[in-house]
Amino acid sequence: MKVLSEFKIEQHTIKDTALIDGIGLHSGNEIKIQFKSAPRDTGIVFVRTDLKGSPKIEANVDSVVSTNRSTTLGNKKNGIQIQTVEHLMAALYAYQIDNIIIEIDGPELPALDGSARVYGQLFDNLEIENQSKKRDVIKVKKGFFVKGKDSYLGVFPYDGFKVNYLIKYNHPLIGTQYFEYEYSKDTFIKEIMPARTFGFKSEVESLKKAGLALGGSLDNAVLLTEDSTVNKLRFKDEFVKHKVLDLVGDLYLNGPIQCEVIAIRSGHSDNYEINKMIKKI
Repeated sequence: MKVLSEFKIEQHTIKDTALIDGIGLHSGNEIKIQFKSAPRDTGIVFVRTDLKGSPKIEANVDSVVSTNRSTTLGNKKNGIQIQTVEHLMAALYAYQIDNIIIEIDGPELPALDGSARVYGQLFDNLEIENQSKKRDVIKVKKGFFVKGKDSYLGVFPYDGFKVNYLIKYNHPLIGTQYFEYEYSKDTFIKEIMPARTFGFKSEVESLKKAGLALGGSLDNAVLLTEDSTVNKLRFKDEFVKHKVLDLVGDLYLNGPIQCEVIAIRSGHSDNYEINKMIKKI
């Protein structure tokens, strides 16, 4: 039996206030965000401080409004959105933060360095406070999966949290990559959170014409040419590790979960579909 020795039983929030800023990957706009502590049972809540009335968006599965190239949350009543939340959600997962207010002055989180590492550095310098109330942990008791044309994503009963991820690209530098992650805060912070988003040089113009990747640069993404990368990799298997990062961030929209995940070439849309099934447990 796998024992989650590091897994926190009680809810946690940050004790201090913190600020961070950067460029949005898709919008290209300068974004500032402020993190604040929140009472227990608050959950993860985004606040659009740039808009009248500072509308709120709760970070949960019901708030997902788009999975096109990233996970976008929104308030379906007023159309307010927050784009590209998955990297921050992965960092909140790693540090097991349950309750937090995230004030943001734009529609998208900053890309920072293209990974979740900067968020981790921020949380390392904050005191994380025990809130003396039990966390709600979802336990998968029966396996289920979603299957796309070229993708597969399943969750199965497991006494812990484990991810098996396989990607396959017709690119000499990527090819087939596999990564297995067994729950460990230290492993996630060191091996997965620094893994950056990646894109292909051949797609840049079409993405920008579609209003995406307007803030993309070599400072916040790995850029691939036909047979190599323009910038240096942090890990040989950085590509599959970034996919694990995105997956874990998306799954944290349901909060902490105990299961084994098997993912083959899955993406944000698959993550959303499995999340809806998990929510019904």
